[in-house]
Amino acid sequence: MPQMTLYFKMIDSGSAAYTLVHTRLADEVCKELGIQSIPLAKEKLIRGYDEKLFKKAITHKILLNLTIESHKKLTVPMLIADIEHHEAILNKS
Repeated sequence: MPQMTLYFKMIDSGSAAYTLVHTRLADEVCKELGIQSIPLAKEKLIRGYDEKLFKKAITHKILLNLTIESHKKLTVPMLIADIEHHEAILNKS
């Protein structure tokens, strides 16, 4: 399986329910790993930290194996969204 190492300046871990990845980064990851995004069965409307709905519904995800320091999570669904100030937002689990 192809691998790619990403380095983030900052990862916001404030999401209670979803792991999100910025659209630009998702495109780069898909291209580099030769994978495609997966359409969601149903669009998701989610709220930001300020309780405002995201401007666009989320329609796709990617599945990635993540390693953060020594912690590994396999097959993490990451919803693709135009998150404004972060490359990724990890859920709290």
